[in-house]
Amino acid sequence: MALAKTTSIDVVDDWQQVVGGNFDVGNAKDISDSYDTLLFIEVALTSISAQSGCVVIVEISYGDDDWVEFTRFTGTAETPATTTINDASVNAGDTTITLTDATTGDFDEDGRKWFIKDGTVANSESVRTVVNAGHQVTIAQDLMRSHADGLDVYDRVDEWIVKLPFAAAYVRTLINNQDADAGVHYTTRVSKVTALS
Repeated sequence: MALAKTTSIDVVDDWQQVVGGNFDVGNAKDISDSYDTLLFIEVALTSISAQSGCVVIVEISYGDDDWVEFTRFTGTAETPATTTINDASVNAGDTTITLTDATTGDFDEDGRKWFIKDGTVANSESVRTVVNAGHQVTIAQDLMRSHADGLDVYDRVDEWIVKLPFAAAYVRTLINNQDADAGVHYTTRVSKVTALS
């Protein structure tokens, strides 16, 4: 008989901004109750200036102390395109969003992940284009939240999944935005296996 696993996913860092030239230390997450842990990281480029490539560092620890670097990587270097939502009703559960100009940049590129910057930054989210028709973009997953008309959107979200070692008890993500002219937004989550039965 196959074992059943008990899983959970927790937000570690809500969407938040890291302005150009700044270094941000994310929240420490206790993963000591997890047999198998994945860390999900998303970084959105949210400036009209060229981004030289934001550095992401993942640290682990045995007890929220004595942090050591587990891995690091550098995001995309480019100038993201931006436009606005042009849709009077953008509601949680919707699978389409109308943009002012979906042909600006890569919003209309099938498979492109892009960013909706909400007025309440923690309520922002990333979406993925399936197809564009007349600036109405069909997305791969229904929206988690409702959004106001006129919000800014940006056409580049980098994403990584990091498998964490069994012995790690804590994890945190550091964002080193060395580009003084270009801000980013980021979020992190962990998926944990907490029981086998």
